Amino acid sequence: MNPIKDQVAPKNQLLVKNIVEHAIDQANFTIKNLSKRPTIAMLMECENCLTDFMPVVKLIADDYIEYAPIYDRLSETLDAVQRGCDFDLIELELDGGAA
Repeated sequence: MNPIKDQVAPKNQLLVKNIVEHAIDQANFTIKNLSKRPTIAMLMECENCLTDFMPVVKLIADDYIEYAPIYDRLSETLDAVQRGCDFDLIELELDGGAA
């Protein structure tokens, strides 16, 4: 039974990575739109996107510590957006590389 568990683990890790990458892509998309058109509607859309994905990334970060910085960046970006401060795109950096 152990070989089956060992075969499933890489698939789970790939799924988790894909979920986090999707969350980052969506967050960056709305961040870019907010930068292009800083309207109230775009601000609300950006806040909605970030608040929608933060719980998902938080659940993942609780089990996969390497994703904790992503959750922190989402939280920092949300805070910056709400305060009207400067903010950057979010990057996924694992094993020294960016995706």
